Amino acid sequence: MKIKILLCFLLISLASFAQSGKLTGRLILKDKENYKNVSENTFVILKTKNRIDSVKIDHNLSFAFNRLGTDTLKLFISPRTFPINTYYRFFLKENEIRNVEIPYSSVCPYDKNKGNFCPVCKKNDQVIPIVYGLIAKIEFRDKNGNLTDRNGKIISKAEEEKVISKRGGCVITDCQPNWFCQLDNIDF
Repeated sequence: MKIKILLCFLLISLASFAQSGKLTGRLILKDKENYKNVSENTFVILKTKNRIDSVKIDHNLSFAFNRLGTDTLKLFISPRTFPINTYYRFFLKENEIRNVEIPYSSVCPYDKNKGNFCPVCKKNDQVIPIVYGLIAKIEFRDKNGNLTDRNGKIISKAEEEKVISKRGGCVITDCQPNWFCQLDNIDF
């Protein structure tokens, strides 16, 4: 009899401490032409203080994680999402069921070959290049004192002022915007 009471007490205790939170979601694919590749090869990775887990997305680009406790959840997508290797942070309350939609692109949206026409205003008169890396002021001057590029081409004062620098030091990824439209305040 005592064993039965002890077992009942243990089962009730375990049930009261069971984790029943749930995170469900779906990837919103930006590059729809890559649907098949994404649906067949993409995983969502969950990290918490005490758990690392992953699930393969289904044909609807959906995923679910069950039996989650109250915690801060970090989601990563593999292969990585562009433009950078992004993670998404959520806080899950006790017994909460949360549904999220995550924008996802399997290919880098920035293409140097697309030119410098802004995708919003379709102009390039307010478009300036973005320079990455460690920015050091190194000046090249010709024998007459004119500012030049490395190849000796004279740079006008107006051209010199048209170059902006993205902050972030010298860490450069393989997918970053090349141009900035001053009119629309957009990187592309």
